[in-house]
Amino acid sequence: MKNIKTYTLLIILSISFKNYSQDTTYYSTLDVTVTDFEKNISPGDKIFFVSKKTNKIYSGISGKDGKFKISLPNGSVYQIKIKSFDQKMNNTSINIAEADYDMEFEIGISYELPKTYTLKNVRFDTNSAKLKPSSYKSLNELAEFMLLKKNLKIEFAGHTDSDGNELANQKLSQKRAETVRNYILKKGIASNRITAKGYGETQPITTNSTSEGKSKNRRTEVRILEQ
Repeated sequence: MKNIKTYTLLIILSISFKNYSQDTTYYSTLDVTVTDFEKNISPGDKIFFVSKKTNKIYSGISGKDGKFKISLPNGSVYQIKIKSFDQKMNNTSINIAEADYDMEFEIGISYELPKTYTLKNVRFDTNSAKLKPSSYKSLNELAEFMLLKKNLKIEFAGHTDSDGNELANQKLSQKRAETVRNYILKKGIASNRITAKGYGETQPITTNSTSEGKSKNRRTEVRILEQ
């Protein structure tokens, strides 16, 4: 499943420079604006700039106006990533040329979250709503994401494979969705931002005739209701 559309990156201008000695590190200040593809501002997005030269990571968070400033050393290509549900999504890159003066740029980053996203590594004990410890990392990252994106409202959608009784599967999927919701609520997310619904075996994404297919159908999805 493709998680996001292609990001759009626009460099608008460079304006200033200062002369220094040869040992000085020179920086480019980026004035960043984050929007969706309809150019609506997008607050609370954590954007990472990863230097391909040094592997050092720089980051900023868009404010209520969708903007933030960040200073990056000249002379490197920076990969841009955006914090999403339980990962950092790769986007595009920006090349800041080597220059013996400071520069300033305005850039626009446009992106949209997927309407539905399957949480990776969120698993339960067999025929149980008890989370496996390996689930905690993904859920902790989701909670961190929701603390940033304060307007985001979601539904946890629980799904099972087709093994067993249909009614039992529906009840199990509901309990699992509620377990995930309760975990996130304990991380400080307001209860009116999260709902939980079990769909049992009614919405498979692939065949239930193989073990691999069944594993894919047993999943917990995040469905965006409002952002």
